[in-house]
Amino acid sequence: MKKEEIINDLIRENGYTKYLEIGYGDGYCFNRIECEFKEAVDPSGSGDHVIGMASDDYFKENEEKFDVIFIDGDHRCEQVRKDIINASKVLSENGVILVHDIAPEEEAQAIVPRQQKVWTGDVFKAWEGFKDKYPEVETQEFDVQYGLGAIWPRGKKFRAHFEAKTMTWKEYQTKKGA
Repeated sequence: MKKEEIINDLIRENGYTKYLEIGYGDGYCFNRIECEFKEAVDPSGSGDHVIGMASDDYFKENEEKFDVIFIDGDHRCEQVRKDIINASKVLSENGVILVHDIAPEEEAQAIVPRQQKVWTGDVFKAWEGFKDKYPEVETQEFDVQYGLGAIWPRGKKFRAHFEAKTMTWKEYQTKKGA
């Protein structure tokens, strides 16, 4: 299954009507999402429903609430942490935060700064750190290319630093049971 199929299933199954995508890129995923209202944020983006600014700036100005927030922008763990925290503040009560690139397939994909075309960055550090810091929050991992994580905050707002900045690739592999 592909990430956009999972997102569309979640939208249909939960009656979600408002979707926000952080990191529009070439629009591949965004253009396949079926939702009543959808918006994307990307510093290099422009066009219908795409706001050309950094996610931090967007969240400072935004007054909307969203049911689904898909994080696939800056792939550095520090920024992913900030995007999760900011997303939790504008998420509807029963909404879901989705994080792409939580499962790099090889160490080279996870090196920061980017050194190759296929790049997940160190998103896995934010994901693993989140699960360690907030074990009471429901999460789910979907087996799609580079991994997709779901967070159901149920109204909880996140504030703490939670990224596992010092986690090495080898420690991540051990934790995943690879």
